[in-house]
Amino acid sequence: MDIREVRPGMICYTTEGSGYVLEVDVNNEIVLLQREDETIPFQVHVSDLLDKLD
Repeated sequence: MDIREVRPGMICYTTEGSGYVLEVDVNNEIVLLQREDETIPFQVHVSDLLDKLD
C-alpha cells in the first residue's frame, strides 16, 4: 500500500491486526493506528500495511 493512499479515519489491516488511522507521517512512512478494543494507539511502518485482508 502506498503511504499517499492512507488517510485518517480509514481502517487499515496489518500483520498485528486492524485499526483506525489516527495520523499519517508521510516523511517517515509511519502510520498511527487505534484498535477498537484498546486505549493505546500503535504505530507501524507503511510496509506493514496489508493491501487487503487475506
